[in-house]
Parts: sequence; structure tokens; C-alpha cells
Amino acid sequence: MNNRLVTVYRRFLAGDGAYFWMLFPLLIFVAVIAVYPLLFSFGISFYKYRLTDPNQVRTFIGLANYLRSANDPIVIGSIKTTLIFVGGTVTLEIILGLAIALLLAAETRMAHLIRSFLLMPMALPPLVVGLVWKALYNVDFGVIPYYVKLLGVNPGRGPLVESGIAMPAVILVDVWQWTPLIMFIFLAGLKSLPSEPYEAAIVDGASRLQSFIYITLPLLKPTFLVALLLRTMQSFKVFDIIYATTAGGPGTETTVLNFQIYKVGMTFFDMGYAAALANILLFIVGILSVIYVMVLERQQL
Repeated sequence: MNNRLVTVYRRFLAGDGAYFWMLFPLLIFVAVIAVYPLLFSFGISFYKYRLTDPNQVRTFIGLANYLRSANDPIVIGSIKTTLIFVGGTVTLEIILGLAIALLLAAETRMAHLIRSFLLMPMALPPLVVGLVWKALYNVDFGVIPYYVKLLGVNPGRGPLVESGIAMPAVILVDVWQWTPLIMFIFLAGLKSLPSEPYEAAIVDGASRLQSFIYITLPLLKPTFLVALLLRTMQSFKVFDIIYATTAGGPGTETTVLNFQIYKVGMTFFDMGYAAALANILLFIVGILSVIYVMVLERQQL
């Protein structure tokens, strides 16, 4: 009997059980760092809980925080602002990333050198990027308003302060930092494309534009979806750039949902309501991620 147990145990260690035990410390780490805070946030969203309450009393109020968010014009406005930010950044980054990837696809020394320089924006923390661009946008000593003045255009109070310009200015900051990531994703996709369809297209007399439209773009669909998924999830979580440049202003023009969560939780100390808003953001990102993954799997069938 004991020999059988030893044999089973050895088979367990030699099979899938070995992988489980090797992953066990990581699973514990993920449970402590990710799962517990997520469950705590979900649970506290059903309570009225303010850190400014001297007694630290938590009152169960059910779905009141979620219903409150549905009737909160600032939250609804921040969701719309988030969608504008995500739509603007992701669209520009996909277009520019693909264009730059096509230009740098050749294996030349100059292409390798340019790729190395394009890695630099991604290496900087978003908060640092925001502070640098805030200085560049400064109306008194910034480089960008200086050249705008040379063109005979009045920069007003600066791009980050003027209504109607602040959001495009913030979008430009994000595009500058993360377009290289999309470029490298598309570059990897281009390098993985088979050569046979292009050779057949040359034999049939197809032009470069026709090869790009009818061969390259269809074959890059999985790459498109991967890039969309990564940047959409990251764009929804934007906080550092907004915090460093506009702090949600002017007014609430650049107040994205993640920044509104910060204001509710860290400024007004309404932790229950902030947790509910965080769960709403998680739900939106989760739904979009599921849609992207379903489309990606369908493309691969």
C-alpha cells in the first residue's frame, strides 16, 4: 500500500502536479496582491464608508452607490471623456504605429537606429512624461507656445488651459509615448507574414498598394486586435498623464473616470462610492476585452 502511494506521488510530481506546485507560490502572491483587493473593493462598494468618519462606521446601503453613479452628471461626463480619450489615442496610435512600422520594416542600419530611439518614450514613467510635456506646453517658457507665437497664432493661456484644446493636447502626450509600442507590435506582425502571397501577387501584376490592401491588411487582422486590446485597456486606466498635466481641467474637460475615482476616494474620502466607480470601470474594460478576444478567436478559426 505504501509503495503504491509512493508511486502515485512520484507520478503526480512528474506530471501536471509538478507544474501546480511550482506555480503555487505565484498563485499565493496573485491572491494576496490582486484577488483580495478586488474582492475587498467589490464588497466595500455596497457600504457607505468615509475615511473622515471618526468612528469608521460602515453602513450597508446595497446598490445605492451604483445608483448614485447613474445619476451623477460628473461621473457620466467622465465616462464620456474617457471614451473620447480612448477613441482618440487608440485610433491615432494604430494609424501612426502601422505607418511607422511599414517605414521601418526594412532591415537596414538606419531602421535599427531609429527603432532604438523610438524605445525611449516607453522607458519613461507616464508621470515624468506628463511633467515634461506640461513644461513644453507652458505659455511663458514652453517650446510649443513659442513656435506657435512665431506663426502669428495667439496660444492664449496655453494648450492645457484653453477649453477645446486641452483634450487634444493630452491625447498628443499619450500618443507620443505609446505609439512606439504599437509600432513594434505591427513590426512583429509584418515580420511574421508569409512571402508566398506577395510572390503570387507580383506574378499577377499587382501593385504595392493592391498588395497592401488585399494581402497585408487581411493578414494583419490578429495583430490589429492584439494592439487594440492592449492599448484600449491601458488607455482606460490613464491617470498619471492627466494628473501631471491638467488635473482634470479646465473644469472637467479632461476628467477621465480613473481620475474621478481618485478625486472621490483621495479628496472626498468616500471610499464606498470610489469602489463602486472602480468596479464600473473594471466592468467596462472587461466587456470590451471579452469582445476583442471573441473577435480575435473568430478571426483565427
